[in-house]
Amino acid sequence: MQDTEAPMLDFESAAETPRAPAAGAQAGRPRWASLSAVVLDAVWTPGTSHGRVVVPLVHRVLGPAASGPMTTTELPATDSHPLPRLLARFPDAPALEEAAQNRQRTSTRGGVPKAEAVLRVARILVAHGLLGVDDLPRVLADPAAMSRIDRALRGVPGEGEHGSRRHRLWQLCAAGQGLTPAG
Repeated sequence: MQDTEAPMLDFESAAETPRAPAAGAQAGRPRWASLSAVVLDAVWTPGTSHGRVVVPLVHRVLGPAASGPMTTTELPATDSHPLPRLLARFPDAPALEEAAQNRQRTSTRGGVPKAEAVLRVARILVAHGLLGVDDLPRVLADPAAMSRIDRALRGVPGEGEHGSRRHRLWQLCAAGQGLTPAG
């Protein structure tokens, strides 16, 4: 039986609609310390064992060039592997696939390699000024910016009809900032 659950480092308590945390909220809960890790997780998790495939893949891909730990229990102030570094290290999908040691596709019909989807998502985020975790508070506080980015992300093939990859991306972004569900 394939483990398709994705209990991401206790990130699942993140919100669909984030709101600012109370002082010290969510401190001590593990979270990715890099937006590159968030993107890899969001793209690779659907249909894959999170603990056995995704977490080791993130560490394998980003660890060698990270400026710090990939996970943290504190709200990350700086990104340990910003998106521009990911894009510089992996200019194309084959390079990322080689580092990931994984050639999965986003879908069996009409999907693209997950490595290609990661690079497309990363390029979109960078084009919208999201370079690392330190940019998240500004974007998460701006619904218009989030909407523009979300619209652009819809163009990346293979996320399914319900936008599960985008949902997971925003969920992980909010959790990484210690945000809690609205309402």
